[in-house]
Amino acid sequence: MRETVTLTGIVLIASPIKEYDRRIELLTKERGKISAFAQGARKAGSALSACTIPFTFGEFTFYQGRDSYVLRSGTIRKFFSVIAEDYDNTCYASYFVEMAKHFTEENMEAPDELLLLYITLVAIQNGDMPLRLIRIVYEMRSMMLQGQMVELFECLKCGKTGVLDVYFSSGGVICEDCAAKLPELRGVYPFELSSDAMYTLQFILTTPLEKLYSFLVSDEVLIELERFMKAYLGRFLPYKFQSLDFINENK
Repeated sequence: MRETVTLTGIVLIASPIKEYDRRIELLTKERGKISAFAQGARKAGSALSACTIPFTFGEFTFYQGRDSYVLRSGTIRKFFSVIAEDYDNTCYASYFVEMAKHFTEENMEAPDELLLLYITLVAIQNGDMPLRLIRIVYEMRSMMLQGQMVELFECLKCGKTGVLDVYFSSGGVICEDCAAKLPELRGVYPFELSSDAMYTLQFILTTPLEKLYSFLVSDEVLIELERFMKAYLGRFLPYKFQSLDFINENK
């Protein structure tokens, strides 16, 4: 009997192959990003059909071939039907999936990345937070997991902590006093944030993943956060995600 391995993960994408098969990509806790073939998954009544649908979370058992995995069976723990039935939900979820694929490696453990993606999909399905805010949270924590963070808790120049409301793309925040003393910094690419926006960013960075999607902000703060993330990602993540072309940013 061929050796098998059981992995916990989420189906990221699925594509047809041959007449009745599917090729799937998953983000797994134990081995990061992997791809596998699901033979006969497109046949009517196939036991593999339901567990090869994108955004499906569960345990998946594979045969380990020489060059690829072959899906043997799957146990679905959560199927995000609300996401699959709504266009905007699907577009945002596809963007988060694309980010997860970009940041994870094959055959390397990814427990935090998997948990972040899972709770993000739960937040989309619950519908308690606007998609635009969910996007900010996911982007910020994804960058944190990759070690691409800026200093948001103390002034880069004097070390002052507390409410810091001027952000510079050179690496973090500068307090008002230091910004006033060093006017040349304002030519580096200044970015001012209100205390509410700064507190929100700090909350996103420090809150346990399980409690991450538990807040709301005003429309004004949301706009501030979106401007911040656009500048931040533009500097530290110069990569074009194709799924962004389909996102309606007014949602």
